[in-house]
Amino acid sequence: MNLNKTLIAIAIAFTFNAHAYDNYSLFSDGIDQNLVTANLSRLVKLTKGDEVKSAYVYDDNGRITQRDYTDSTFDYTYNSDGTIKSARALMKRNPNSFIKHTKENFISEYIYDSEGKVIREDKKVFNDLDTNFEGVPKATYQIMYLYNNTGQLTTRDQVLQSGELGVNLKVNYTYYDNGRLKDIQEIKASLESHKNTLLLKYYENGEIKQATQTIFGSGTKTFDIEYVTDLSMIYGVYYVDPLKEWKVDMDFFGLAFHPIKKLTETAGDVITSYDYTYQNDDSDFLADTLSLKVVSKHYKFNNEYKMTNQP
Repeated sequence: MNLNKTLIAIAIAFTFNAHAYDNYSLFSDGIDQNLVTANLSRLVKLTKGDEVKSAYVYDDNGRITQRDYTDSTFDYTYNSDGTIKSARALMKRNPNSFIKHTKENFISEYIYDSEGKVIREDKKVFNDLDTNFEGVPKATYQIMYLYNNTGQLTTRDQVLQSGELGVNLKVNYTYYDNGRLKDIQEIKASLESHKNTLLLKYYENGEIKQATQTIFGSGTKTFDIEYVTDLSMIYGVYYVDPLKEWKVDMDFFGLAFHPIKKLTETAGDVITSYDYTYQNDDSDFLADTLSLKVVSKHYKFNNEYKMTNQP
């Protein structure tokens, strides 16, 4: 997990088959699943002018098998029960991409208990300049997932197995009384005072209302989020990262269930607002275009995007 990720590129989706959600992600969401309606359509790509910003590939069961961005490509395989078997990410050397979906090239394989909860992750991390996974990894990790008596994830313990430049990390999780994730602490084993934290607050329906992110040595940022209130406009889980960790990778847009209407980022005296407007040009109930307006103390701009959906 990387608590310091930049806001990830736009992923548009609205509805999905609720029954197919079981075991799809490694981690649960706080969203009320009763709000999700069935729709099997899928987002294929998102473009800005002639440039493809993101493209998505699915298997015959509608599960995402590849997410391809301007900066990196993610691939996924699945077990017969629908759980994630493996994931890998490979960065591209694209100087025009300022959004970073991953900070490393990696392959991860996952092991589950009899209840379908992930209990171990075997991870290989490769050199940042590698263009494939054929070389020797620069570091390997064994990551153990620990749960409390009610089945909530409490600790993610990453231990270096090989390599000299790797870092041992421990991630601790706490919860509100209603079971929603409250706080995450990411701690380096060698420097326990170097903590990254994320505090989450929610709307009643389970969507994130506010996230406060504190990165050691970099200060604190607060993200306030407003959503489109139209209940028919709900993201599909298959459009997003199936390894999503409680929506905490700062990818609020890609991991929300309702389309985000406005996101306000506050860092000290610098406030940046992101306003989203959607347009459906046909009768499939999926947005076909998106307008993004960004206003900050130091800059402002407007972008237009087009979405291509499966028939």
